[in-house]
Amino acid sequence: MKELLQTLPKVDELLRDPLFTQCKSKILKPLIQEELQKIREQILCNTLHSFCIHTLKSHLLSLYSKHTQSSVLPLVNATGVVLQTNLGRSLFSQEILDEVFPLLVRYNNLEYDIKQGKRGERYTHLKHLLCTLLGCEDAIVVNNNASAVLLVLSTFGKDKEVIISRGELVEIGGAFRIPEVMKLSGSKLVEVGTTNKTHLSDYEEAINTETSMLMKAHQSNFKQIGFTASVQFSALTDLAKQKGLIDYYDLGSGYMQGLCTNEEPSILELCKANPSLLSFSGDKLFGGPQAGIIIGRSALIAQLKKNHLLRALRIDKFTTLTLEATLRAYLNEEFEKIPTLCMLNLSTEQIKQKTQALLSLLAPIPPLMSQTIVLDSLAGGGSLPQTPFKSYGISLSLPNLKASVLEQKLRERGIIARIIQEKVCLDLRCIQESEYIQIKEALEEISKEI
Repeated sequence: MKELLQTLPKVDELLRDPLFTQCKSKILKPLIQEELQKIREQILCNTLHSFCIHTLKSHLLSLYSKHTQSSVLPLVNATGVVLQTNLGRSLFSQEILDEVFPLLVRYNNLEYDIKQGKRGERYTHLKHLLCTLLGCEDAIVVNNNASAVLLVLSTFGKDKEVIISRGELVEIGGAFRIPEVMKLSGSKLVEVGTTNKTHLSDYEEAINTETSMLMKAHQSNFKQIGFTASVQFSALTDLAKQKGLIDYYDLGSGYMQGLCTNEEPSILELCKANPSLLSFSGDKLFGGPQAGIIIGRSALIAQLKKNHLLRALRIDKFTTLTLEATLRAYLNEEFEKIPTLCMLNLSTEQIKQKTQALLSLLAPIPPLMSQTIVLDSLAGGGSLPQTPFKSYGISLSLPNLKASVLEQKLRERGIIARIIQEKVCLDLRCIQESEYIQIKEALEEISKEI
């Protein structure tokens, strides 16, 4: 044991080794120390009886490479879920990135008034576009919709009562709970109705001198069916106006137009009710960057701007520029610049053609068995939970290889698929043509391994 311990190299010796000439010592040194400590512990526990310096060096190079490369990797989304939260939700088109790149590599007037030669307001760039697009009085943008909810409630609901339906006290991804956010904001939660049924009269009866707001929250991917009733936002808006209160809709997601769904109204339809305040996500059905977009009455937006919390929630130049470019695409009806819309609006015939193109590449791979299947895609991101989008895909199987193992091997090669009836399935809705070769080469490698 003692002899084996004495054969271990010193940290400085390894740092001076020619093999590590190109390595930064501040990264490599702690890796060496950690690995040598592991080896010492194994020797002392009598679980390691031999030591190879070449194996150690090779392992250190591999660790160094992992520590210096980006941990965020490009992936193929073969799940059929367009707004896959874990995979980054909405994509940016190359056209949008080409528009914003020149402004990212130079100084710009993000918060500078060129005409007056002094500090300006960063929200101005987006305000005019949002007001033109949605017909609202004013707008402000924060870093996500959860921030928007917190800002609105802390501004108008602190130490006051906010009325909301019991059926809308939901929890969404990441354990984000509406009641907890209301508590954090200092608002006093007033639940009305029952879990399955809430009527306008429930809101009206709960209003008192302490009430500041009537709130409606989108149920995300939780949906009630059967013996249910809820209040339309337009009715809630009318009641709030009658009582001199603020109406606020936390829309969660929210789409502009052009989606084949009757599940919920579009942002444009909701804006016709002239709401006091409405907020929605920028990176869900809207198809832009992560952002919380708040629209509504000018006087209320002005009060939001005075809340010191806004400083902690404000957006940066990348969000401002990419959202501005997305808004311009909507205004100019250049929907092809918004990948989320393009993928959701793909016809079944277009997806079938994509499926056939990929299948023709996979068919010659022995002993892979592949065939076309009909699938249902989903919007994802807590959006349109009851609206499946008919799609096509390819089912894959290999002899003597479990579907779970094949799925894992594809995942390790950057291809995220799903398993249906013990077969790995690739939904073609979100797969880009440029990714076909990656899928083909991955399956060729896996086929050779078995």
